[in-house]
Amino acid sequence: MNTTRKYLILIFTAIMVISCDQEAYFELERPNEFPWVNVNELELGVREPYFLLNREPWFNPFGTIAVKNFTESDIAVFLAPFVGGSSSAAYYNREFSKAIPANEMEGAFIKLYEMITACNGPLQMLNDAEESGKDPFPSMTQADRDKVNQFKGELLFMRGIAYWYLARMYAPPYNPNGSNDGRFFTLRREFISSSEELKKPELGSVAEVYAAIEDDWTKAKSLLFENHTTLVNEINVRARANKAAASAMLMRLYFIKGEHDKALAECNYILGSPMYDLTEDPIEAFNKNGADGWGSEVIWQTACDKTSGAYGRMETIFARSHYSGANMAAWASQAMSYWAMKHIGWMNADLSETEEARNDKRYQQIYFRYDVDPRSNLVPPMVWSHKWFRATDQGRSNRPLIRLAEVFLTRSIIRYNNNDKAGAASDLNVVRNRAGLVNIDANTITADIIHNERIKEMATENGDRTYYLIGLQLPIGIGDRNPSDFSPVMPPYSEYYWQVPVVEQNQNQSYHED
Repeated sequence: MNTTRKYLILIFTAIMVISCDQEAYFELERPNEFPWVNVNELELGVREPYFLLNREPWFNPFGTIAVKNFTESDIAVFLAPFVGGSSSAAYYNREFSKAIPANEMEGAFIKLYEMITACNGPLQMLNDAEESGKDPFPSMTQADRDKVNQFKGELLFMRGIAYWYLARMYAPPYNPNGSNDGRFFTLRREFISSSEELKKPELGSVAEVYAAIEDDWTKAKSLLFENHTTLVNEINVRARANKAAASAMLMRLYFIKGEHDKALAECNYILGSPMYDLTEDPIEAFNKNGADGWGSEVIWQTACDKTSGAYGRMETIFARSHYSGANMAAWASQAMSYWAMKHIGWMNADLSETEEARNDKRYQQIYFRYDVDPRSNLVPPMVWSHKWFRATDQGRSNRPLIRLAEVFLTRSIIRYNNNDKAGAASDLNVVRNRAGLVNIDANTITADIIHNERIKEMATENGDRTYYLIGLQLPIGIGDRNPSDFSPVMPPYSEYYWQVPVVEQNQNQSYHED
């Protein structure tokens, strides 16, 4: 009791120290209301980072990174007549040298540090108990210890998630051949209660940040359970991390760092599990909410109840659907680029749809073509993402954050680059067959075929397109942009990042040291 109360007091002390400034980024808006006097109450602390990830309709990190990276990529086109309050023009114009261009990125920055604070408090308590050789709570059973392991794994997982988003938005990508010694944002892995330390947090280098993420997810994978249904108190258990989720995030980490052998090992681990498959249609990962459950390929998602106010609306900027049930948002301004649609074989030179598109379940189920935009007759035929707000009520839907199709496609390109064309084709065909398409022969498979399949499957999800190109050290092309004004973003992408909010730069003393 005394130990848990001590950490609760420290959390409130830290919040009070920084709450005098409304722009402080280590503040919990909804701190834990009870001291963690037993395992069940600790679960309240574990839920907090999930809540923060999903809290703000317009500022949630997973929506922000999706719209930002999709719009910056070569597979999006920006329709200026329909842009609302988002920073789509800045993203599309790749104005990376500017400070934060819109509220969604600044809001996401705040939420990510709130997540880190929410993780560091209970993790500090658990680590101190472990170092003392004692259980964190009195009279614990083995079942209690199992739950604590799961909960600690979730806290580590979510802290790694927060830094992953920060690294992908506010620092250059990891350079496999570079020193990665640039410092761009605060790295804090311990709970801090001193006012002086709070006012002067240290900036982590790119290398240190990626090492910290890897450490968190490696430890999380060792602690989390494969099947955690009996350990977490949730109506939608796939909204909480398990061992496969940690493995999938390690896969992403190793892939973008260029450590593809390690990424391959994580792919093999996930695909060896009987818990996930691609036996359902593509839409089944997107058409559920709350207690409706999850698609059979969903490894991790953010889940929303039908009446919840905590659901992302960022997808309305680059999708056909609208959170209120309407077919199209007035501010939707990013469709699939003509370059992308033609390149993947879904659009002819005259902008008509191809037979290949009509035969693909993904095109039919999770994309939507308008021959005339319902908001104006000035826009030519466009194809929009139609993955979001697809549950029965259309106003709320779960967001898959990790799907099995991505794992197959990641392993496919790694196998191809390892000269295992048979393995590459096998993985690719699992994804194609689910979409209702015929097999690609191992003798005719190319890297470009795999790249195109990735666009069809993963466009608009999790900032996947730029992540994928960076992991392969390929240029981020210009898509439909004017070649007189734009050039591809080339490896090692040293200028490809946005500045942290100006207020953070002004108030954090570490930005002003020589």
